Amino acid sequence: MNDICSPMDTQIFKQGLSVLSTSVYIIIAALQGNGQKPTLSAIQDRWNETPEGLAESLEALMDRKIIERHPGPSGAEPIYLVNPASMWGNEDD
Repeated sequence: MNDICSPMDTQIFKQGLSVLSTSVYIIIAALQGNGQKPTLSAIQDRWNETPEGLAESLEALMDRKIIERHPGPSGAEPIYLVNPASMWGNEDD
């Protein structure tokens, strides 16, 4: 199996995540796939739910290792990057 992450892995739909968490994943994957930095601001610009829902969804995705938060260079905003599906885990992992 190839560990290179395509912009969106359809395995996301088999993870039992909420619609909101899946939506955040799709936003991040789309940004990443288009060569844009998936910063919190870029994600928020495309998000149409509550800020709390976004925060909870990001946390759920990070808990399962579906995405990772990386520091931005020289004080820039952190970015959220999609991990390959082979790295994904359960909430209990």
